Amino acid sequence: MIFAGRYRHLILLLVVAFGFFWNLGNAPLFDEDEGFFAEGTREMALRGDFISTYINQEPRFDKPPLTNWLQYGATQLLGWNEWAMRLPSAVAALGWMLAIFLFVRKRLSEREAFYATLMAACSLQITIIGKAALADALLNAFLVGAMFSQYEILQGGHRKYTFLFYGFSALGFLSKGPIAVLVPGAVTVLYLLRWRSIRPLWRVLDGSGILLFLLITLPWYLLQYQQMGQAFIDGFFLSHNVNRFRTTFEGHYGGILYFVPILLVGLLPYTAVVLSAFGRLRYLWHDRYFSFHLLWFVFIFVFFSLSGTKLHHYIIYGYTPLFVLAAWYIAYNPGLPLIWPLLVFMIILLVAPFTLPNFIPMINDAYVVEVIQGAAAEFNQEYYIAMGVLLLVLLVLEVKKSWPKDLRLLLAGLVLLVTINILWMPRLANLLQEPVKQAALLAKQRGYTNLVVYDHYYPSFHFYSGLFAEERTPRTSDIVLARKHRLEGVQNKEILYEKYGVVLARIQGP
Repeated sequence: MIFAGRYRHLILLLVVAFGFFWNLGNAPLFDEDEGFFAEGTREMALRGDFISTYINQEPRFDKPPLTNWLQYGATQLLGWNEWAMRLPSAVAALGWMLAIFLFVRKRLSEREAFYATLMAACSLQITIIGKAALADALLNAFLVGAMFSQYEILQGGHRKYTFLFYGFSALGFLSKGPIAVLVPGAVTVLYLLRWRSIRPLWRVLDGSGILLFLLITLPWYLLQYQQMGQAFIDGFFLSHNVNRFRTTFEGHYGGILYFVPILLVGLLPYTAVVLSAFGRLRYLWHDRYFSFHLLWFVFIFVFFSLSGTKLHHYIIYGYTPLFVLAAWYIAYNPGLPLIWPLLVFMIILLVAPFTLPNFIPMINDAYVVEVIQGAAAEFNQEYYIAMGVLLLVLLVLEVKKSWPKDLRLLLAGLVLLVTINILWMPRLANLLQEPVKQAALLAKQRGYTNLVVYDHYYPSFHFYSGLFAEERTPRTSDIVLARKHRLEGVQNKEILYEKYGVVLARIQGP
């Protein structure tokens, strides 16, 4: 191993800082989800009510408010900007990585802790979700802390792990709701069935721990129920939790194999390593520590594959155990199958911007056509040069298989981080969200009234403009934010702002 001692800690610190904090506020907030959380926080502050979440003056019961509370706290330091909205997630991602390192080091070794943390910090989906203005980084941080603590309880560890488990679970419950309790509970039951032992369960069901959980969670749930009554029960527990599993919610559907391709891409650049670790499945299944991680991942995969509502980030709840298994595999196997999946992915990213225009005649969505046409301005010569250099690095790594595996692991991760965080996400944000932000700032600057958002959900428009808008068909004298093609039938209109298929227009007549 080329990295030893304090250098491992320094490398991980630099990778985490680059992956989750570098240019944190460099891109506009993405709709719908980032805009949803940011606007919920803004309206909490505007109303002086930090119990209930409102979006465009309408009550919403999607998530508990811990993310909004932390975002508001960040605004007191940084102002109302992208940095403040994303900072809680980045800090949570830092805690997530720290939990992986500390717990894996305790049960395995510092070398394996280094591998697991490095892979988690550099993986495609985690580096995106770890700095998005959402509740998912918080939930994952608390879920990972709870799961690792739970394993220590099951093995008869110090009683401090009981309080850690219930504390982390409670904070997860305030971040995203029942899933923070369901996952540890289900995996514990499966683990006890696997090892045919019921006795450790009594260590888990600790009265003091349960009391701690209730002290943290009950106040908000009771206050929310007091404000909203049965609407809260129906909206939060039944609609956004039970119905998400039973039915397709908000159009987020997919087949039973929905998460297979997402896993293959989301684990990049370490997909091949994770798959190789499953070649030792029999050994992993007969080891208590590794079987716990297998059951953790399998439960997440099966549960959400059976869910009626499917979102790509659900599977991330099961990524941490995969990286623990992969870290063990790397430490005790000389070969490191690493580069080729990332190489394929990078080639696709390289050619996509200039090949997509060839498909325009087959695309019926006028907005998508405008975005593809606008990609030429964003994905410029600098992009192709940078991508070429990164591809060259990957080719060297593929040829130099004799290089130390931890160095190859690190360089592959850095290639992915540079590609996503510097080359792709800012450009994608400029294509999809910068027009919405600029339209909102224009509306704010000119103090427009009679605002209408037509035929698409843009909560970030409210956040950036500080204004509310009706969601309906536009009428005469309205100022309308819409996708350009939706207003093509309106003859009497004045275009106030237009870019990449998004327009802000004044309707002057029928």
